[in-house]
Amino acid sequence: MWGRGMAEDRREAPIVLACDVGGTRLRVARVDPDGVVSGKQAIFTPPDDPTSLARVLAEAIDGLGGRPSAVVVGIPGPVDYSKGAPLRLPNLPNWEGHIQSSLLEAELGIPVVLANDADLAALGEYTYGAGRSSTDMVYVTVSTGVGAGVVLGGKLVRGRLSLAEIGHTIIDRRSGETVETLGSGTALGRLSGDDGASVAARAAQGDPEAARQFREVAENLAIGVFNLAHLFSPDTAVIGGGMSQAGDLLLGPVRDAFNACQPGCPAIGVKVVRAEGGDDAGLKGAAALWQEMGSEGR
Repeated sequence: MWGRGMAEDRREAPIVLACDVGGTRLRVARVDPDGVVSGKQAIFTPPDDPTSLARVLAEAIDGLGGRPSAVVVGIPGPVDYSKGAPLRLPNLPNWEGHIQSSLLEAELGIPVVLANDADLAALGEYTYGAGRSSTDMVYVTVSTGVGAGVVLGGKLVRGRLSLAEIGHTIIDRRSGETVETLGSGTALGRLSGDDGASVAARAAQGDPEAARQFREVAENLAIGVFNLAHLFSPDTAVIGGGMSQAGDLLLGPVRDAFNACQPGCPAIGVKVVRAEGGDDAGLKGAAALWQEMGSEGR
């Protein structure tokens, strides 16, 4: 449910209030059509009070100094785009069943769009970040978990439900383990008994065991990115999230997977780059999504 009167509202006031719903932080900001983010605010996400979202958004709108054309909310989980509602909120289980675009629209009096947070970050990187020079791009975020988004021909690929959930794809059929369970920050912590940043620092300093552990996790992630590229045949793969701060320790094994492609491989020639947008990628993607939807007359 994409909201009502979108094209007209966008022409009148092309400012978006972007919101990123995290398991611990709820962030809001004003984003203009050029992707300029201002007025950022962050509060602790109340885990047991889903009604707090509408209150926070209403207060942020009042503080903008001008009514936004829409509110775009990034959700940390799969989204049913046809209904404007999350399918699941793994980090906020008590919010499940209480968050929906139509309910928020009724509270706020302006269009509200709910989108998967990785989808928004993908569109932010494509429009304003590391994917600016690409035509077709996949984006993968690697932190505690693994998320992804796809932009083809300048448009975010979205269906009835969130797409490109590579974190949940199985890469070990015997154990049933997934890209996320084997190729994420959580996987690295389980393997090493330490946090990812510490393992990366030791690996960068030449610790062979830390380097082995990091590479094992990175190679598991590479399988997921490689498979995603086979599905969508992008020219660019952008890697973001907290673990991307390790640079080539993470991106190297992903590049190796693509460099091993032979002629005729659908993933041949894919450029693998690190994301540029940081925490703001999803906020910027909210503005880009609203512009895309306005251009479609939706």
